[in-house]
Amino acid sequence: MKKTDVDLVVGASILLAIIILIAGVLWLKEVSVTRKMVDYGVLFPNVGTLQVGDPVMVNGVSKGTVKSIALRDTNVAVILELEKNLKITDSCRIMIQNIGLMGERGIGLQYSQAGSVVKPIQTGDTLFLHGKFDTGIAEAIGMLGNVLGEVQTLATNLASIVGQTVGDSSFIELFKTIVARLDTITAGVQTIISENGPAIDESIGNLRQLSEQASQLVQRNAPLIDSIVVDGEALSSRAVLIAGNVDTITQSVQEILDRLEDEESTIGRILRDKEMYDDLKTTIADLDTLVKNVQQDALKLRIKFGFGKKKK
Repeated sequence: MKKTDVDLVVGASILLAIIILIAGVLWLKEVSVTRKMVDYGVLFPNVGTLQVGDPVMVNGVSKGTVKSIALRDTNVAVILELEKNLKITDSCRIMIQNIGLMGERGIGLQYSQAGSVVKPIQTGDTLFLHGKFDTGIAEAIGMLGNVLGEVQTLATNLASIVGQTVGDSSFIELFKTIVARLDTITAGVQTIISENGPAIDESIGNLRQLSEQASQLVQRNAPLIDSIVVDGEALSSRAVLIAGNVDTITQSVQEILDRLEDEESTIGRILRDKEMYDDLKTTIADLDTLVKNVQQDALKLRIKFGFGKKKK
């Protein structure tokens, strides 16, 4: 065989192998070269282990893949490449789901025709749908690590408590002492009850009788009690009225005191006149001296006051 023929056979074999490889990859990824694809943007709070190329399942049927993943402020913007014949609406539920035992991720879309139709995004568009994140195996394993750490801390604390109580000989001796004292107290109470059983029964009977007598007393004097209650209500009304009068009197007294303190009033001037105070003090002293003199000399005074003409 000529060298040229060998080269052609090798080249054809390589080309055929490449075609088979591409076809196999497309078949494994369920990609059709004839179907038209469009892009939709979805914002997620978290994407977990989601990667580019992961499948997008519409009601369980593969209809596209994840095209790109990028941070957008505090969320994650995911571009979905879906078949053009799908009419995505704003009522469709989009969720990142766990699709494998090893933590593989995919996007599940619950299809719904209700609501407004969302147009595919173009370059530079900022219109995004909102999706949810479903905790999967990877997140559960991460949480399991935290739980195991807390369980270990709990076990350590429990071992410390056991060591300070049941494992401590002094605690056991104290517990035995407390139990022995409780037994002694229980026996003493039982002895007291057995020895004073009749007296206790009699006391209970007296209490029962006293209760019955009190009940009968209340029943016999029910009208009188009602009358006392009514009188108490009337007395309360009078007390309120008296309180109002006291307030009025207090206000009047306050007005009088204000007038006494007023320097422009007559009484206020008298109270603040020091010369009049000194004269009054001197007069009282003279009057006291006169009374003492009258008492010592036994003097009798007669004072006659006449108005008009004297009678003969």
